Amino acid sequence: SRVRVELRANYLDAPKVGFYGVGNSSSSASKTSFLYRTTTIGISSRVRAAPLLAVGGGVDSLGIDTGPGTSGTSVEQRFAPDSTAGLDADPTYVRSHLFAEVDWRKAPGYTRSGGLYRLDWYDYRQTGAGPYDFRRVDAGVQQFLPLLRENWVIALRALASVTDTKAGDTVPYFLMPDLGGSRALRGYTSWRFRDRNRMLLTGEYRWTAGAFVDMALFLDAGKVAARRSEFDLKGLKTSYGIGARFHTPTATPLRLEVARTANGTSLVLAFSPSF
Repeated sequence: SRVRVELRANYLDAPKVGFYGVGNSSSSASKTSFLYRTTTIGISSRVRAAPLLAVGGGVDSLGIDTGPGTSGTSVEQRFAPDSTAGLDADPTYVRSHLFAEVDWRKAPGYTRSGGLYRLDWYDYRQTGAGPYDFRRVDAGVQQFLPLLRENWVIALRALASVTDTKAGDTVPYFLMPDLGGSRALRGYTSWRFRDRNRMLLTGEYRWTAGAFVDMALFLDAGKVAARRSEFDLKGLKTSYGIGARFHTPTATPLRLEVARTANGTSLVLAFSPSF
């Protein structure tokens, strides 16, 4: 049980992916959609090097097709290739991945104590000629602090993603780090904010409401940025709210939350833990 090897193949056809423009100041009034279709074939491995430490990696062949969206305004009607990298591109990649993590949670799907520290490195190498080679690093920390025999829990998360390119290369808009959706800046729509770098901070106060029900107050704060030097606490987008989580001892099959953002109030329905 120390080594796991995985072979996978995946086909994704998403004709209505939302795009609002690049940057933390993008407007909800600029919403467009685009077709995002991928074919992925790959192999990966995971090695439990110590009781709490795992390392691994893999390699994928990733083919991407993009095109006009089928919901509302299509992306090419509002944005131009000179201002939106990759707007007219359908790259194919060989994607390499390495990771290391320290995990002492009771279970990934539900825990009241422990923590997770994880670092992921990706190299997107375009096959053939093209200006879309880049590297990406994701770093995340989760910490769960139990109070009074785990009846109350303070849950904290910090996440950062950065990308890097050689001179003359750039990151296509559909592969940029993003914020929004049910797990990253709740209350905003999926992929609401995109740019070359992102940061996210989350705090939750959780308490036991029943044998298989937890309640939680939460606050999310994050931003996307073109440069890593812009990683600070200025201009953060925030969301806050309250939610109920229905769980087993090791999984969270249902999560209901009411989230408030600068754009209004939303209901979040998800089938996984917030983190």
